[in-house]
Amino acid sequence: MLRKLLWSAAVIALLAFTAVTLYPRAPVVVPATLPAAERSDHRHLEFQGIANFRDLGGYTTEDGRQVRWGSLYRSGQLSDATGRDREDLAGLGLYKLIDFRSRQEREDEPSALPSPTEFRVVELPVLEDENLPQVLAERINTNNFAGFRVDDVMIEANRQFVLNHTPEFSGFMVHVLEAEGRPVLWHCTGGKDRTGFAAAILLRALGVPQDTVMQDYLLSEQYSVEAHRKDLLLLKVLKSDQAAEVVRELLGVKPGWLQAAFDTIDEEYGSFDNYLLEGLGLGPDDIAELKSHLLE
Repeated sequence: MLRKLLWSAAVIALLAFTAVTLYPRAPVVVPATLPAAERSDHRHLEFQGIANFRDLGGYTTEDGRQVRWGSLYRSGQLSDATGRDREDLAGLGLYKLIDFRSRQEREDEPSALPSPTEFRVVELPVLEDENLPQVLAERINTNNFAGFRVDDVMIEANRQFVLNHTPEFSGFMVHVLEAEGRPVLWHCTGGKDRTGFAAAILLRALGVPQDTVMQDYLLSEQYSVEAHRKDLLLLKVLKSDQAAEVVRELLGVKPGWLQAAFDTIDEEYGSFDNYLLEGLGLGPDDIAELKSHLLE
């Protein structure tokens, strides 16, 4: 979305080619293949064209178990995946890929997947009818940000995850349950908001403490912003400091954004346990099965 506001597809292709050719990244290190003591240091998988790709393994639950490595992956969109990225994706042995993007997002930035694709792709569009990209494009083009507060936009989006999109996130949990511990990857565009909420409710369901859940959510502040560092610099040069700052804030995360979702869960359902049962449709047997496949 951001780059479409700034320059033509030809310039994007040139920049991408230059970055990959002159500054190749090291091969992707998969945490699950490493000795246990080294895995946490490689939680973020360094793909060439896929931002914010992380393994949720290793987090400790309240009863002392750990989330299994190599089973739960989260990331940003896959549209810029290079040929090597696609090979590395195929090497993960994915069972399912869950895409939270809207139809328009998928059409604008189609995923670049391994061929043949050995895993099932599931579309669970969240915020399908939101027009934030169009609003942001207009604001940037006119350099008018009067009355536009990123905090307000993102807090409301996180509230909507609970108020209007619980069925989609219920479907997400069912797909993870159905995978029976086989590797699942889920993503949206930036891999931080829709993807972050999905990761948060899954980790909570597995018994990971809220503080740890929040720490995982906040990792996106580093990886999402860093992935768009050049975009932000060009936006600053071509538009304005204010435009770059607004977009930079949108690319990050804040504790209050995810907390707004959990506060809404408490307001609407009384507790997270009730949300699991009444909202997501997961009973005690389902939670026990999730834990049996995803904890060790």
